[in-house]
Amino acid sequence: MATPDNAQIQKALIVTDQIAAQGKLDPAQSDKFLDWVTDETGLKDSVRIVRFRNESMKIDKINVGRRVAVPKDEAADPGLRRGVSTSKIELAPKEIMVPFEISDRFAEVNLEGEAVKAHIVRMMAATFANNLEELYILGNKLGPAIIEADYRDAGSEVNHIRDNYLALVNGWSLLADGANVIDAEGENISAGIFSRAMRGLPTKFRRRMQDMRVLISPDLWSLYLERLASRATAVGDAVIGGGSHDPFGMKAAAIPLWPLNPISVEHKVLNGTTAVALKSANVTEVVVHPETLGNAATPSYVEGVDYTLDAAAGTVARIGPGAIADGATVKITYKAAPQIIMTHRDNLILAIGRDITLEKDRDIFKGMDQYALSAKVDVQIQNLDAVVKVKNIGIGV
Repeated sequence: MATPDNAQIQKALIVTDQIAAQGKLDPAQSDKFLDWVTDETGLKDSVRIVRFRNESMKIDKINVGRRVAVPKDEAADPGLRRGVSTSKIELAPKEIMVPFEISDRFAEVNLEGEAVKAHIVRMMAATFANNLEELYILGNKLGPAIIEADYRDAGSEVNHIRDNYLALVNGWSLLADGANVIDAEGENISAGIFSRAMRGLPTKFRRRMQDMRVLISPDLWSLYLERLASRATAVGDAVIGGGSHDPFGMKAAAIPLWPLNPISVEHKVLNGTTAVALKSANVTEVVVHPETLGNAATPSYVEGVDYTLDAAAGTVARIGPGAIADGATVKITYKAAPQIIMTHRDNLILAIGRDITLEKDRDIFKGMDQYALSAKVDVQIQNLDAVVKVKNIGIGV
């Protein structure tokens, strides 16, 4: 995926003090900026991008759920009428902001001088696009636990807070748990995984496989290609040479911000010492906190003292008596086993509001320019029946 050069980003009209002073980008500027953001994430040809201006938006969903054809008898009314079922999907955009400051002193001593300010704004916009991609995939309204120092300067290096950014929306990975889910049970990534995904899709959605997309971690995709390349065949030679190798005619969309082991969070009730199962097996980096984890840095419960973990099976059990009360609800944050999502290219909805603002202010006492880049976003899946999620994929050789 090509990275936009400075000229491209300059065309998005987000880097000048004049635009920042105006606040809201005009419609043409907003559209250019949104074009750049979707290009930067690499999702442009793999998802449906909806641009809206209202505070909320409803999308009509039309479905034909049964056979419509009936036998025709001469001069006889079949006595049946077929129709469509309709429903609506509501997009409720969430507001996000990129706040940052640039000090006069930094601009003075930097080799770029005043030009460094425009450079930093461009960098912030690029990182903003990456953060959106992370939200689209990994969003979870329960809010995973995050090390405080990873969120704010001078924060604790060991204690956690709730990740309120990923808690804004439920992303595609979580939403797909309500679709057609296949447990690979540790089967290594291979053509067989993609074949199982294809067979898991209802046949009525398989008519145009070239319009299907497989969303996958770049690392998992790289492991799949490595397995193909190891074959002493024409296919292996083609992979090494950079040839096309989309599985079963479906285009693979490697999503840069989708980790090989994506973060996940669940709230579980721990009764007695009975183990509860997580949605993923072979979990790593497990931390357990009170369900009420918020903005105050909080130590996690201690494995082997407060709870037991079977990482391979993906189960957690309370140790009692201890810090976790019998019947307490806990927040369990972990890295899940690799997974893929397969669906039609227009089925995953990425909604971005056109009302984008880049505002600038001046703190004369600190000697700083202050910036705030703001937007509204939401994600949805139009038809869960047309989605297959394969979880617990292995990565062995």
